[in-house]
Amino acid sequence: MIKGFLNIPWFGWAIPAVVIAVTFTFIWPHKAVTTRSGLRHFSVRWGHPLTWYLLAVSFLLRGLSPTLNGIANLTAMTGGLTYLLFLIMTFVVK
Repeated sequence: MIKGFLNIPWFGWAIPAVVIAVTFTFIWPHKAVTTRSGLRHFSVRWGHPLTWYLLAVSFLLRGLSPTLNGIANLTAMTGGLTYLLFLIMTFVVK
């Protein structure tokens, strides 16, 4: 196994990321999003879980092979941008 951050294998980091993503997919309060529409609705509803799914994929790619680190970096960066869009649509745009 390829050791990752804090000397924990990357697969060990993927498990909590998937748990968080599944939690925000199925347990997140859906009623808070009913007043929004279009891109804002999609961003607020799916932005947070999508971020965690992308991070989990990034961790899994890093755990498979060091040659996939470039793709893993792009996946993690996409997750970060998704989270930024989620924050903007949630707190800035009214």
